Amino acid sequence: MAGISGSSPRAPRIIPGATLTLFAIALSELRGDLRRLLDSGWDEPVRRRAEELSETLAQACQRQGLKDLLPLLRATTNLTRLSKTSAIPVLAALREKFDSLMTETEALLPKRSTRSLG
Repeated sequence: MAGISGSSPRAPRIIPGATLTLFAIALSELRGDLRRLLDSGWDEPVRRRAEELSETLAQACQRQGLKDLLPLLRATTNLTRLSKTSAIPVLAALREKFDSLMTETEALLPKRSTRSLG
């Protein structure tokens, strides 16, 4: 009697197109902020903006149920928290990692309008 337990399958949760568009715009802004951060040599105001945007995006994904984006955005946030002293010697590796994280995040986002978020 599987139906009696109340554990019926959930209907797929649809993320509104406007919300997906806002996420896409915010991700584009974050990609630009990360590029500026690297190009600036880890300038503190640029670092803070990138950190704040990536953390805000992670929180929004949490609220919207976009759980597979969370590890990517949390990793981005954690990397933006590096001190300038720690970041400067590994800027090339950070550039590659940020590009990889953003590419993977952007690739996962469009899939969310049709997949179950259960």
